[in-house]
Amino acid sequence: MMTCGFSQTLNLRFGPAISNLTWDNSVVAGNVFDKNITGFDILLGLDYLDHRYFNLSTNLGFIQKGGSGSALNASLPDPEAYSETSIVTRLNYITVNTTFEAKLPVKDILTPFVHVGPRVDYMVSYAQNVNLFSQFTELDQLNKIIYGVVGGAGVDFKINRFKVGIVFDYYRNFNKLVDYTSSRGVSNQIYDHTFTLNAQVGYKF
Repeated sequence: MMTCGFSQTLNLRFGPAISNLTWDNSVVAGNVFDKNITGFDILLGLDYLDHRYFNLSTNLGFIQKGGSGSALNASLPDPEAYSETSIVTRLNYITVNTTFEAKLPVKDILTPFVHVGPRVDYMVSYAQNVNLFSQFTELDQLNKIIYGVVGGAGVDFKINRFKVGIVFDYYRNFNKLVDYTSSRGVSNQIYDHTFTLNAQVGYKF
């Protein structure tokens, strides 16, 4: 018979967050952000309603997203001469999610799992070496709240009340950082693609 456990597990996840940005502009071909950047994320979470084969998990933390690339600049004295400018943008978010986690314990020591659930990210700041995002901030067209789902898989190794593991997650967005069409009909859409690879440590109490 399957019974619900009253124990809870406190988790800490941390590791690299790898992301890139896509900027679709109706009058400019190509994507300025054509390279990934590596930031980091750290989340504190709680597993609860713990059954042998599934549980719920709520997590709160910080994640850094962004993108990099380059742009060509024409020289005023010589229009046929170009210089290249490196572009790096980092976006800093507070993130919160609740996931349903399905588990398949192996002899109570090794536990592979998959999980999925809704999430919300709130942008607390951004850093840029070229003023690309500032124009949308001034127009109040930069979305600070991004919502979507997080889904992934991992494996935990349990030793008494402690566990250590590794978790892969993909962040899928339902809205965009920028979704704006100017009065002249020029449209801009900016969105990110982000995944994380985290170490996880936990304690059951």
